[in-house]
Amino acid sequence: MAKILAVDDDAAILRLVRKMLSIKKHEVTTLQSIKDITIEELNKYNLILLDVMMPDEDGFKICEKIRSLIDIPIIFMTAKSDESSIIKGLSIGGDDYIVKPFSIHEVNARIEAHLRREARPKKGTKSVFIDGDILIDLEAKKVMIKGEEVSFTKTQYKICELLALHKGKIFSKEDIYESVYSIESDSQISTVVEHIRVIRKKIAQFNLAPISTVWGVGYIWE
Repeated sequence: MAKILAVDDDAAILRLVRKMLSIKKHEVTTLQSIKDITIEELNKYNLILLDVMMPDEDGFKICEKIRSLIDIPIIFMTAKSDESSIIKGLSIGGDDYIVKPFSIHEVNARIEAHLRREARPKKGTKSVFIDGDILIDLEAKKVMIKGEEVSFTKTQYKICELLALHKGKIFSKEDIYESVYSIESDSQISTVVEHIRVIRKKIAQFNLAPISTVWGVGYIWE
């Protein structure tokens, strides 16, 4: 059994998809819009079925926004049958493209094929930290917020990684300094405060504030 998310503004299509996949014992979630779902929630699914022509934001734009943040199959299921649309859908990160009206048997077969492929042992799986709309790529040393890369200095990134990976733990300025600065560093402990200020300011642009001050003690990623 797999967890599958189907996104389509047509309620009748969603009812059909739910009925079709429930027969295969899959757990199906249907949404008419994806605007209120977080990256963390998306990563809980095994596969996404995505319509293209939707009023809020079309499926191509959604795919471009989330493709670098999730590592699961995205299958477009749309009435756009022209060759240029199919090529675009596959080139921006779609794993498959099914044209409406579709055969239930064909959709099931393609879904099962992708799920089998995902079940194979993976080599070199990317290591990431995800907290809501914030994704930290631990290999590339990058921070992505709501699909957009945020530029941090090397030291600022190290502070983000330290606090995020120890979510819920309080770090004093001294703790942070000792963890992110080299022994040979000439920087002062007071620079930690300025780095935290800059980090918060950059994250606040996305209306997020994961780093809190514990007065008299230090900082915590909540």
